Amino acid sequence: MKKINLDELEDVRFKIDKEAFKPKTLTCSRCNLKMKKAEIEVNLEGDVSVKASGFECPKCKKKYLGLEESRKLDKALIVSRILKNDFKMERSLSFDGDNFTFRVPKEFTHDVHKRKIEIIPLGAKQFCATIE
Repeated sequence: MKKINLDELEDVRFKIDKEAFKPKTLTCSRCNLKMKKAEIEVNLEGDVSVKASGFECPKCKKKYLGLEESRKLDKALIVSRILKNDFKMERSLSFDGDNFTFRVPKEFTHDVHKRKIEIIPLGAKQFCATIE
């Protein structure tokens, strides 16, 4: 096995296009055929399912999602898990006269440096918060 001298390696810079993770076409990794656009339905629980835009191989029927659609599916799975009450954590809710506040455990905010949060209402007493 040839040894690599790390001091001799050069830095490489490249740009990733904004649309790189939103593919317009895909090739099947099994059949090496161009895949067709397809709507993929994923059953989350019982009667609840999510539809995502993806690709399907015309030969082996293997299905793929792009990164953005995969993220949407991940969020739907998280919301489904929240609504099933599979995972709970209790925190004290404080009121400062204008707003309610609560502390988020540091384990959930590892490597978080930004101070903006997106809040999505799920009902009168439920919401989903995403740190931007």
